[in-house]
Amino acid sequence: MRFQNSVKNSAVMLGWQMLNVLAGFALRTVFVRMLGLEYLGVNAVMEGVLLLLSMTELGIGTSVAFGLYEPIEHNDRERIGALMAFYCRMYRIVAAVTAVLGLALVPFLPAITHGANEQVPNLTLIYLLFLTNTVLSYLMSYRRTLISANQLHYINSNIENGFLLGKYVLQAAVLLIFHSYIGYLVIQIVMVFASNLTIYVKCGRMYPFLSQYKKARLSKEDGQLMKRSVVSMMFLQLGSAMVSGVDTLLINTVGLVTSGVYSNYSMIISTISRVLSQVFEAVTGSVGNLMVQKDPDHKYSVYREMVFTNFVIYFYICNVLAGAASRFIALWMGEEAVMPAAITFIILVNFFMKGMRQVNIMVISAAGLFNYLRLKAVLEIIINFVVSVLFLVVLDMGVYGVLLGTVVSILSTCFWWEPYVVHKYAFGRPLRRYFADYAIYAAVTLVSGLISWKLCAVIPGGGIVSLIGAGIVSSAVAVAALLLAFGRGKELRSLTARMSELVREKLSKK
Repeated sequence: MRFQNSVKNSAVMLGWQMLNVLAGFALRTVFVRMLGLEYLGVNAVMEGVLLLLSMTELGIGTSVAFGLYEPIEHNDRERIGALMAFYCRMYRIVAAVTAVLGLALVPFLPAITHGANEQVPNLTLIYLLFLTNTVLSYLMSYRRTLISANQLHYINSNIENGFLLGKYVLQAAVLLIFHSYIGYLVIQIVMVFASNLTIYVKCGRMYPFLSQYKKARLSKEDGQLMKRSVVSMMFLQLGSAMVSGVDTLLINTVGLVTSGVYSNYSMIISTISRVLSQVFEAVTGSVGNLMVQKDPDHKYSVYREMVFTNFVIYFYICNVLAGAASRFIALWMGEEAVMPAAITFIILVNFFMKGMRQVNIMVISAAGLFNYLRLKAVLEIIINFVVSVLFLVVLDMGVYGVLLGTVVSILSTCFWWEPYVVHKYAFGRPLRRYFADYAIYAAVTLVSGLISWKLCAVIPGGGIVSLIGAGIVSSAVAVAALLLAFGRGKELRSLTARMSELVREKLSKK
């Protein structure tokens, strides 16, 4: 049942996300055509600033999700209701703190945006609209966590992505008709709020007992659990937000147009990452259910299958992007928007390394192992900032230096720390096998990616036909490399068997 729920949740997520990916790229095209790269750069900077402000959330959502798995397993409505009431109170506080901190930054906007107010009018109003969207998003969004914890994430997905698609359509219409960035942002606020309100009402109807516990307080045991988890998640949230937000702001110092050009690549990666992270989020409830089971051998076997599945996904995407990303950017935004091959390479290295962390992060969240990552988060922030500034300012390496600094920070902290915590505290297993597998995965990805890049580089032309050709060639290289390296391996056979079984079950029901 866990596997079927995971596949159902993931399939719904994937279908919606593919539709919204196409709509998102269409909207970005309209955005650049109507407003230009300067506004694109401002948009990226504002998102970076608000990402830093999102640290006030402190990982409360992840902590509550972890706390919900056990009472859901035992149908303990009182504990569920108390946890959700706690969640509601905390998010109201987070909304207020975010608003206060956000308003306090208004006088510093010219410095933060590196003088963007000279190129883009109404910068303060633009920032306040971004801030309003962030603050309002906390007021009713908390209930979606209960739906996901019950392994019903596809319900959230249908609502969220339906409103997201509507938002894209309305924003494109405003840009085409009125050329208004302010109108674009107002629509974003309205649609995000409407999405959260719809999920709030839906959850209330699914779990009417929640109304009985609006003023409920946590038990002493759950209170201590939340305190430990929230404090630990605060460090993790801080690390993630600081690394991403600081990278965005540092890249902006290179120039607003450069920031806008890089944001096209960033959009491709962030769109793919969002699709995949939401697919993994759809599976998190099932992982939480798995982690409260008793059989350690079964849990570790499922974990290894998940790591391999995760690798296959990121391996394939890296291959296709290595062969086709620059062609896509040139076709989409023009040759002047194509960045050097070295930057594309370091972007893909970042993408692969962050992607390979996903299963460990999911297990850490599901098993409540946040306490063991506090120091890691602090070190990650310090190393990323120091090394990125060194490469950017002292060595004058530009965007490449900022991205290389992120690679260094991941290698020195997340790369080994997170799997160490998972293996020691979740499974009680040594790390040797994990790192041996990782070395093979990385080597196969690097070699096949370089082959894809070289082969696709000789494809003539620059239109849609050559882009499709590059996609086909890089896909063929990826599949061939996967079969050659892992065709006889247990994990690939197991994954194939699971998927075949699921397909047979679906066909038999028809």
